Amino acid sequence: MGLIDNIKAEAKGNRTIIQSSDAQALSKILNNAFYLNKNIDEETKFIRQVMTRGAETQERIGLHASALITGDKDFCVRQQVLSLIYRQLQGEQLPVGLVRIFEQGNAIHEKWQRMFIRAGYSKAGDLDVTQFNKKFRISFTPDIICQIPEFYDGKMIGEIKSVNTYQFQKMVRHPSAWKQLQWYMYLTGIHKGFVLSEDKNNQDFKLEVYDFDQSIVDPFIDRAEQVKYYYKRVMSEKKMVKRPKDASSPECKRCTNCAMKNACWNINGGGVLINAK
Repeated sequence: MGLIDNIKAEAKGNRTIIQSSDAQALSKILNNAFYLNKNIDEETKFIRQVMTRGAETQERIGLHASALITGDKDFCVRQQVLSLIYRQLQGEQLPVGLVRIFEQGNAIHEKWQRMFIRAGYSKAGDLDVTQFNKKFRISFTPDIICQIPEFYDGKMIGEIKSVNTYQFQKMVRHPSAWKQLQWYMYLTGIHKGFVLSEDKNNQDFKLEVYDFDQSIVDPFIDRAEQVKYYYKRVMSEKKMVKRPKDASSPECKRCTNCAMKNACWNINGGGVLINAK
């Protein structure tokens, strides 16, 4: 075992978080928020905002930024084009265990978002508010937009992730959040950000601090351009892009959890237009 491995093993034993100096400084600042008094008015406003967002409908529709950062083997242009035209499944295709995990993640998000309000780094309107990019018809919802003057002069984007203990102890960076963060930095023009990952077993957390890197988002822009092209084609020529080669049936591994499988395969009533009454 080398020196680095020894350091990691010792850190794991005493629950020391190994992170950059910037991340360590930001961690100390955020830890202080837990000692502050509640901002009852603004925190209540935030919770009401989360609970009543889209009160007329909680339906998830359209193309979402997170869909464009998946791995090559998971990305499906056809799925994203369909999402611009038809209503999608709302999670009923997912196993209930996964739905419970998502709900726990929501609770962790809300805890941290309230801490940013409490510290005066964000207002309710800076947290979990969906934005729209007209060029690519993309919806995206940054977890946090904030200003922490004792750390950085300008605005920052923050992404919150909850992970299990095993993943938390092993990971150097969250496997997907850093890409999502870079994508949001591109879409908002806010070029400083961080990923906050919490161990949902013991509430330890670690931070990754990033500056914007154009080279990381270039592949996502290419995907967005593909979706835009094929959407225009289906609108003008009524010709839909083909399915991936490994999409062999609605119940195959690739398609079973796809939110667009009804429209894609014309099953269970087929495609229902987004604007259909």
